[in-house]
Amino acid sequence: MINLDDLEGFDNLEDLNKEFQKRVNAHNESGVDDFDGLTPMQMGALQIFPEGAGPLNLNKLSEVELKECPLLVKVRLLIDKMKGGKELKLTKTGALSTKLVKEIYALRLLKNEGIENGITKLYKESDAEEISITRILLEISSLAKKRNGKLSLTKTGEKHAEDGNYILKEILSVLFYKFNWGYYDGYDSEAIGRINPAFSLFLLKKYGSEMRSPYFYAGMYFQAFPQLMEEGDRSFRCYSLRTFQRYFRFMGFVQVKREDYLSPHDVKKTEFFEKLFSIDQ
Repeated sequence: MINLDDLEGFDNLEDLNKEFQKRVNAHNESGVDDFDGLTPMQMGALQIFPEGAGPLNLNKLSEVELKECPLLVKVRLLIDKMKGGKELKLTKTGALSTKLVKEIYALRLLKNEGIENGITKLYKESDAEEISITRILLEISSLAKKRNGKLSLTKTGEKHAEDGNYILKEILSVLFYKFNWGYYDGYDSEAIGRINPAFSLFLLKKYGSEMRSPYFYAGMYFQAFPQLMEEGDRSFRCYSLRTFQRYFRFMGFVQVKREDYLSPHDVKKTEFFEKLFSIDQ
C-alpha cells in the first residue's frame, strides 16, 4: 500500500503532488512478499512479456536448440507446407485433415495419454488437444490466415518462415494473450493461469530445478492473485492442469512425472526452458 500518512500537512498543491509521486515511485520500486519479492513495476512488466523490459528475458537459441520445443516444431511443419504461396485445405469444421493430423502425431513430440493407452483413437484433429492447439495458435497468429476454408501464410509468415526465434516469440505471445486457456477444460474461470502467465515462468525459473508439486507454484500464484481463488481446491487443480500439464508441457518448458495414472503430477523445468529464459539479477 502507498503510504498516505502526513500528506495533510502540505499547504502547497505542487509540493503535495511531488511528495505523493515520490511515495508512489517508492511503492512501485519496493519488493512485495506476495509477488515473491518482485516489485509492482516488475509484475507490470511481466504482464506484457515477452515485450518490454522486465525481470524475465526471452533468449535467442540456435535452430538445433529450438527443436526441443514440441509445439514450435509442429507449427513449423505446417509453416513449411505453406511456404511459397501454398495452402492447406481444412475440413468443413475448419480443422486439419486426417492425413495431416496423423503426420503431426507421428512426430511423437507430444503424446496424448488417451491415445497412448488405447482409450481413444486418432482420426481427427479434435481427438488430440496436442494437435488442435497447433493449428489454433498458428491460425490466430500474425503468421497465417484462413480464407475460404484454406490456411495460408501472411506476408509476415512468409518473411519469417525460416526464423525459429521469431516464430517461437509469436506463438508464445499468442498463447499468453489471444488463446482461451479454458478451451480444453470445464472450469468456470477463464482467468486462472492466463492472468500474468509470465509470473508462472518466473517462478518456474527460480524454483524449478527440482521436482515439485504444481500446487507449490499454485500457492504462490494465488498469493499474488487472491481474487482468482474459488472455493475448495478447484482453483489449484485448474491452475496445475492449464499451466503445467498442458501449455508449459506443450512448449517443452517442463518435465512432467507421476508414478501411476492415479497419482498427482510433479514438474521440473527442462534444459530447454533453462536456456530459453533468464532472470535479471
